[in-house]
Amino acid sequence: MCTSIAEIQKDVEYRLPFTVNNLTININILLPPQFPQEKPVISVYPPIRHHLMDNQGLYVTSPLVSNINQNGLGYKMPDIPDAFPELSELSVSQLTDMNEQEEVLLEQFLMLPQLKQIITDKEDLVKRIEELARKNLLLEHSLETKRQTILDKYELLIQMKSTFEKKMQRQHELSESCSASALQARLKVAAHEAEEESDNIAEDFLEGKTEIDDFLSSFKEKRTICHCRRAKEEKLHQ
Repeated sequence: MCTSIAEIQKDVEYRLPFTVNNLTININILLPPQFPQEKPVISVYPPIRHHLMDNQGLYVTSPLVSNINQNGLGYKMPDIPDAFPELSELSVSQLTDMNEQEEVLLEQFLMLPQLKQIITDKEDLVKRIEELARKNLLLEHSLETKRQTILDKYELLIQMKSTFEKKMQRQHELSESCSASALQARLKVAAHEAEEESDNIAEDFLEGKTEIDDFLSSFKEKRTICHCRRAKEEKLHQ
């Protein structure tokens, strides 16, 4: 019927242009390898965008024709009949006149029940999408509150992590300073210091710088400390 149809690739791809309100619309038809057993793929340019939902409640943003989304699901186009009874009753001259009048041809196209079904599906789906959008808006405040709570807890986590790392560093330093080898070395040094102090006290007494009572008290104390530290150092070594 349409003399303006263009064959892009023989037996594979065709294009049907027509004009509506000074807007040129192209319908591209891609025939599958098993045509006519398999339905052709039809696309419209410029694309008429709308939201579609499949029978499982998944959204598909697509042109006016069947598109497959990332989940492999899409809007199922109504079946296109092999013949149009309303056209079969027209004579050849009537069909020719229709072909020459784009407005009449477009009107006939718009009266197809399949197209009407698509328009009805679109309107129903738009209503459902709007309802879902309204429900989502009602959840916006709750979502923002939970988002802020997560941000606050994340900030608290950063602070606690910093405190934990500082305490771990302090624990590591204390562990090193309180290790057996470190304590043994410090006891050995402390015992040597006490021994030197007792020797100095003895030298002062021999030189007459200290009374005997003071000497005995101080010397005994330093020697006791020295022997205790050496005993602890040997026990720790064992």
